[in-house]
Amino acid sequence: MSLRVAAVVTVYYPKSHADVIVTKFMKGWSTDQGFFEPEVRLVSMYLDHVLESDIGMDLAHEYGVPIYPSIRSALHAGSDKLDVDAVLLIGEHGDYPWNERQRHMYPRRYFFEQIAGVFAESGRSVPLFSDKHFAYDFRDALWMWNRAADLNIPLMAGSSLPLSWRDPWLEHEKE
Repeated sequence: MSLRVAAVVTVYYPKSHADVIVTKFMKGWSTDQGFFEPEVRLVSMYLDHVLESDIGMDLAHEYGVPIYPSIRSALHAGSDKLDVDAVLLIGEHGDYPWNERQRHMYPRRYFFEQIAGVFAESGRSVPLFSDKHFAYDFRDALWMWNRAADLNIPLMAGSSLPLSWRDPWLEHEKE
Protein backbone atom coordinates (compact mmCIF):
# COMPACT_ATOMS: atom_id res chain seq x y z
CA MET A 1 0.00 0.00 0.00
CA SER A 2 1.42 3.39 -0.96
CA LEU A 3 1.62 6.38 1.33
CA ARG A 4 -1.41 8.70 1.31
CA VAL A 5 -0.57 12.38 0.74
CA ALA A 6 -2.68 15.54 1.10
CA ALA A 7 -1.86 18.76 -0.78
CA VAL A 8 -2.72 22.15 0.74
CA VAL A 9 -2.35 24.79 -1.97
CA THR A 10 -2.94 28.53 -2.45
CA VAL A 11 -3.50 28.43 -6.25
CA TYR A 12 -2.86 25.90 -9.02
CA TYR A 13 -2.19 27.11 -12.57
CA PRO A 14 0.31 26.12 -15.30
CA LYS A 15 3.93 26.46 -14.14
CA SER A 16 2.91 27.48 -10.61
CA HIS A 17 4.61 25.85 -7.65
CA ALA A 18 1.57 23.62 -7.22
CA ASP A 19 1.91 22.51 -10.84
CA VAL A 20 5.64 21.83 -10.49
CA ILE A 21 5.13 19.74 -7.34
CA VAL A 22 1.59 18.40 -7.05
CA THR A 23 1.24 17.47 -10.73
CA LYS A 24 4.23 15.14 -10.34
CA PHE A 25 2.49 13.46 -7.41
CA MET A 26 -0.40 12.67 -9.75
CA LYS A 27 1.24 12.13 -13.16
CA GLY A 28 4.84 11.26 -12.38
CA TRP A 29 7.67 12.91 -14.31
CA SER A 30 10.11 12.44 -17.14
CA THR A 31 13.85 12.56 -16.62
CA ASP A 32 16.87 11.70 -18.71
CA GLN A 33 16.78 8.32 -16.94
CA GLY A 34 13.18 7.67 -18.01
CA PHE A 35 9.68 8.21 -16.69
CA PHE A 36 9.08 7.90 -12.96
CA GLU A 37 5.63 6.90 -11.71
CA PRO A 38 4.57 8.35 -8.36
CA GLU A 39 5.38 5.99 -5.49
CA VAL A 40 2.84 7.67 -3.21
CA ARG A 41 -0.83 8.45 -3.73
CA LEU A 42 -2.30 11.94 -3.60
CA VAL A 43 -5.62 11.33 -1.84
CA SER A 44 -6.89 14.84 -1.12
CA MET A 45 -6.39 18.48 -1.95
CA TYR A 46 -7.39 21.86 -0.56
CA LEU A 47 -7.28 24.83 -2.98
CA ASP A 48 -7.55 28.27 -1.36
CA HIS A 49 -8.39 30.04 -4.63
CA VAL A 50 -9.56 28.67 -7.97
CA LEU A 51 -8.56 31.07 -10.73
CA GLU A 52 -9.75 31.23 -14.32
CA SER A 53 -6.38 29.70 -15.30
CA ASP A 54 -6.72 26.88 -12.74
CA ILE A 55 -5.61 23.40 -13.80
CA GLY A 56 -5.77 21.78 -10.37
CA MET A 57 -9.52 21.07 -10.48
CA ASP A 58 -9.32 19.23 -13.82
CA LEU A 59 -6.17 17.30 -12.88
CA ALA A 60 -7.68 16.29 -9.56
CA HIS A 61 -10.80 15.06 -11.34
CA GLU A 62 -8.72 13.20 -13.95
CA TYR A 63 -6.65 11.43 -11.28
CA GLY A 64 -9.49 10.83 -8.83
CA VAL A 65 -8.23 13.23 -6.17
CA PRO A 66 -11.06 14.77 -4.14
CA ILE A 67 -10.88 18.51 -3.46
CA TYR A 68 -12.10 19.44 0.00
CA PRO A 69 -13.55 22.77 1.21
CA SER A 70 -11.19 23.07 4.20
CA ILE A 71 -7.69 22.09 5.23
CA ARG A 72 -9.09 20.00 8.07
CA SER A 73 -11.34 18.01 5.75
CA ALA A 74 -8.48 17.52 3.27
CA LEU A 75 -6.33 16.02 6.05
CA HIS A 76 -9.23 13.82 7.11
CA ALA A 77 -9.56 12.72 3.44
CA GLY A 78 -13.16 11.63 3.77
CA SER A 79 -12.76 10.25 7.29
CA ASP A 80 -13.58 11.79 10.67
CA LYS A 81 -9.91 11.95 11.72
CA LEU A 82 -6.41 12.46 10.31
CA ASP A 83 -6.20 9.97 7.45
CA VAL A 84 -3.07 10.87 5.45
CA ASP A 85 0.56 9.85 5.84
CA ALA A 86 2.11 13.15 4.71
CA VAL A 87 1.19 16.73 3.79
CA LEU A 88 2.44 19.06 1.06
CA LEU A 89 1.98 22.74 1.97
CA ILE A 90 2.37 25.00 -1.06
CA GLY A 91 1.72 28.62 -0.09
CA GLU A 92 3.12 30.40 -3.14
CA HIS A 93 1.32 32.61 -5.68
CA GLY A 94 -2.13 34.09 -5.39
CA ASP A 95 -3.87 37.36 -4.63
CA TYR A 96 -2.59 38.04 -1.12
CA PRO A 97 -1.58 41.42 0.31
CA TRP A 98 1.90 42.87 0.60
CA ASN A 99 3.18 44.26 3.89
CA GLU A 100 5.02 47.56 4.43
CA ARG A 101 8.35 45.77 3.89
CA GLN A 102 7.20 44.65 0.42
CA ARG A 103 6.87 41.03 1.47
CA HIS A 104 4.08 39.04 -0.07
CA MET A 105 1.89 37.85 2.80
CA TYR A 106 1.25 34.28 1.70
CA PRO A 107 -0.82 32.36 4.26
CA ARG A 108 1.81 29.75 5.05
CA ARG A 109 1.56 30.18 8.82
CA TYR A 110 -2.24 30.27 8.66
CA PHE A 111 -2.26 27.02 6.66
CA PHE A 112 0.36 25.49 8.97
CA GLU A 113 -1.66 26.41 12.08
CA GLN A 114 -4.63 24.50 10.70
CA ILE A 115 -2.49 21.50 9.73
CA ALA A 116 -0.83 21.47 13.16
CA GLY A 117 -4.26 21.76 14.76
CA VAL A 118 -5.40 18.58 13.02
CA PHE A 119 -2.20 16.84 14.15
CA ALA A 120 -2.72 18.00 17.76
CA GLU A 121 -6.37 16.96 17.71
CA SER A 122 -5.48 13.50 16.39
CA GLY A 123 -2.60 12.92 18.80
CA ARG A 124 -0.20 12.12 15.97
CA SER A 125 1.84 14.00 13.41
CA VAL A 126 2.84 13.06 9.87
CA PRO A 127 5.68 14.44 7.74
CA LEU A 128 5.05 17.88 6.28
CA PHE A 129 6.88 19.50 3.35
CA SER A 130 6.54 23.28 3.08
CA ASP A 131 7.47 24.63 -0.34
CA LYS A 132 9.82 27.61 -0.13
CA HIS A 133 10.63 29.17 3.25
CA PHE A 134 8.28 28.94 6.22
CA ALA A 135 6.91 32.47 6.28
CA TYR A 136 7.41 36.06 5.16
CA ASP A 137 7.97 37.08 8.79
CA PHE A 138 10.64 35.68 11.11
CA ARG A 139 8.28 35.57 14.11
CA ASP A 140 5.83 33.46 12.09
CA ALA A 141 8.61 31.16 10.91
CA LEU A 142 9.90 30.76 14.48
CA TRP A 143 6.36 30.03 15.72
CA MET A 144 5.98 27.37 13.02
CA TRP A 145 9.33 25.82 13.91
CA ASN A 146 8.49 25.73 17.62
CA ARG A 147 4.99 24.35 17.00
CA ALA A 148 6.47 21.62 14.80
CA ALA A 149 8.93 20.76 17.58
CA ASP A 150 6.14 20.69 20.19
CA LEU A 151 4.10 18.26 18.07
CA ASN A 152 7.13 16.26 16.83
CA ILE A 153 6.22 17.04 13.23
CA PRO A 154 8.81 15.71 10.76
CA LEU A 155 9.25 18.98 8.87
CA MET A 156 11.09 20.02 5.74
CA ALA A 157 10.99 23.27 3.82
CA GLY A 158 12.72 24.01 0.56
CA SER A 159 12.45 24.90 -3.07
CA SER A 160 10.83 22.99 -5.89
CA LEU A 161 13.53 24.24 -8.28
CA PRO A 162 15.50 20.97 -8.16
CA LEU A 163 12.51 19.38 -9.94
CA SER A 164 12.41 21.92 -12.77
CA TRP A 165 14.04 21.71 -16.19
CA ARG A 166 17.37 23.49 -16.47
CA ASP A 167 18.19 25.34 -19.65
CA PRO A 168 21.07 25.34 -20.20
CA TRP A 169 21.61 22.03 -18.43
CA LEU A 170 23.62 22.30 -15.21
CA GLU A 171 25.05 19.36 -13.33
CA HIS A 172 27.05 19.90 -10.12
CA GLU A 173 30.23 17.94 -9.53
CA LYS A 174 29.69 14.93 -7.32
CA GLU A 175 32.04 14.16 -4.45
